[in-house]
Amino acid sequence: MKKGYLSMVILFLAPAFIIYVILFLFPSAQSFYISLFDWSGFTESMNFIGLGNFRELFRDESFWNVAFSNSMRIIFAGGIITFAIAFIFSGILSTRVKGKRFFRGLLFFPAVINPVAVAILWSFIFNNQWGLLNSILDGIGLSALKQVWTEPGKMFWALLVSLIWMNTGYYCVILLAGLDQVPETHIEAAYLEGASQFTIFMKIKLPLIRNIVGTAVTLWCINAVKEFVLFFSWSGGISVPPNDATNLAVKMFITAFGRRTTIFRMGYATTMGIVMFAVIAITIFIVDRIFRTKDLEY
Repeated sequence: MKKGYLSMVILFLAPAFIIYVILFLFPSAQSFYISLFDWSGFTESMNFIGLGNFRELFRDESFWNVAFSNSMRIIFAGGIITFAIAFIFSGILSTRVKGKRFFRGLLFFPAVINPVAVAILWSFIFNNQWGLLNSILDGIGLSALKQVWTEPGKMFWALLVSLIWMNTGYYCVILLAGLDQVPETHIEAAYLEGASQFTIFMKIKLPLIRNIVGTAVTLWCINAVKEFVLFFSWSGGISVPPNDATNLAVKMFITAFGRRTTIFRMGYATTMGIVMFAVIAITIFIVDRIFRTKDLEY
């Protein structure tokens, strides 16, 4: 490699590398450093305890049985439902249906609504006394199906419905962007061979956008683990959020900054953040292995 060319490469890469070090590597190293201390985050005194926070975390049943469990349910249960709906709508809208742009915009609309507004909207829908869902069940003669949707055991699933509603259109648009790149010649050839719309979607379109599906799944896993605003808003401002409204991000925030309490554990919360990072990294690795494909040439 010529010296001038190498200098040019270094010159162009240096700004990005410096930004990466400042905004990612340095904060990551600092986070690990803080996790080694029993520290409130608001005092100068920091008590070094080594891996004590990690040992405590691995024995913390409220973390694993509630926060971690809820986040995993969001990833898997929420992901399956979200992508099932997204595949159905993207499959329909990838055909020559009229009003494609209108329906794309309609599907994407929930994704641009503030999560706090989404939480308020769906809390009204699931309200036990005058909520829309129970009112509809009353109106169609199915009063026996009325539930207290925000009670323990049901609140998580009500929350999950609102999360799915908010995100489905976003992932549908990502899939549609990939489907639009599938050459028409492939589809027309399949039509001539007598293939149905379903067969074309499953056998031709989906395999050709496998890498885009992988990207969408990766984004879902990342966003599911770090979802905070919607869950925090649903908890209603009480000092200790209900188990159904506690995921990894909410648990970490409550531990670090308290909530109408004076208990602040920045060191322990940082340890939770490291576990969150590990969960995301492992998930991305698994998804990448599942959806990895060779470069396709149409």
